[in-house]
Amino acid sequence: MRLLVLGGGQLALMMCWEASRLPIDFVVYDPDSSAPAFRCGRRAVDPFAAVEEADVVTFEFENVDVEVARYAERLGKLKPPLGYLLVKKSRLEERAFFDSLKIPTVPWRRARGWEEAVRIAEGMGRAVVKIPAGGYDGKGQFIYPREAAGFRGYGGDLLVEEYVDIRREFSLVAVRGEDGDVYFYPPAENFYVDGILVWNYAPTKAPEEAYEYVHRLVERWRYVGTVAVEFFEARDGRILVNEIAPRVHNTGHWTLETDASQFENHLRAVFGMRIRRPRLPPAVAMVNILGLSFERLPLGELEALGRVYWYFKAEARPRRKMGHVNIVAGSVEEAAAKARRVLSLIYGREFPKLVMRPRGG
Repeated sequence: MRLLVLGGGQLALMMCWEASRLPIDFVVYDPDSSAPAFRCGRRAVDPFAAVEEADVVTFEFENVDVEVARYAERLGKLKPPLGYLLVKKSRLEERAFFDSLKIPTVPWRRARGWEEAVRIAEGMGRAVVKIPAGGYDGKGQFIYPREAAGFRGYGGDLLVEEYVDIRREFSLVAVRGEDGDVYFYPPAENFYVDGILVWNYAPTKAPEEAYEYVHRLVERWRYVGTVAVEFFEARDGRILVNEIAPRVHNTGHWTLETDASQFENHLRAVFGMRIRRPRLPPAVAMVNILGLSFERLPLGELEALGRVYWYFKAEARPRRKMGHVNIVAGSVEEAAAKARRVLSLIYGREFPKLVMRPRGG
């Protein structure tokens, strides 16, 4: 079985780790010769030829070459289907997709340029203005009016969302097989700084409607593989979908501590294999290592608390995901306490500087 993965970042790397236990020839296409997944997978030079040679093609990230993905779709090899990738290419398309499925989101409007965005945001009082393309980890989004300078002068369409007072953020990671079987990992509660995930823990509680919204999303075009859906719980009780990630996802990295992670089940699903229901630890937490080189980590102290995963990226920069730490515990309270200790060990006085956006960016 030959798999071609479009994108060679840490998600492809972790997929490759899990593929080592399955009879999969793991091939990666990424223009960046230093991409982490090349430490494990075989590098494809010509992506279109690699599509022809593969049995299945998948992607680890949204910002991949759409034409290669479209070619794989034409050959009947792309999983999940192309529609989900195209939706993620634009925050505006993603919001329209949710509306078409009657899935509640933060109230939003399309603005034709920055001046209209300002008028709409002023009408909302307090708003979040987002550049539609290329947005992840808090990039390209600005709180109005405090960060209005960030999008001033932008000439294309913008997404303007009403600012919602949020009680908590949680996510559901699920996997859907070709036969329609859907498995949900336990919900995770997530903690962000300036739009980037810093740590999370599982399990937490999620209302029944959240599961229903995920079912609607994956059934729309018969999704195959692992998917993550992020939610807001507003202080007024509303459950709102924030975004869909049609791939393996950072909020599910803790599943590496089970015997069937999100990465393994993604591979099983795209090859038409049976989804595994994993044995789950009582509680687990995950802490992202952001903006730090390996040499700066207190490795011994971290390993006394959890398991360190390293992504082998060439350069450490603020906000860049360099690795993560998974913590298994007997209770959610213990997992959260250990996660806070890990945060202190990793960042110390540099928190939250290493996870804040550069001014105006």
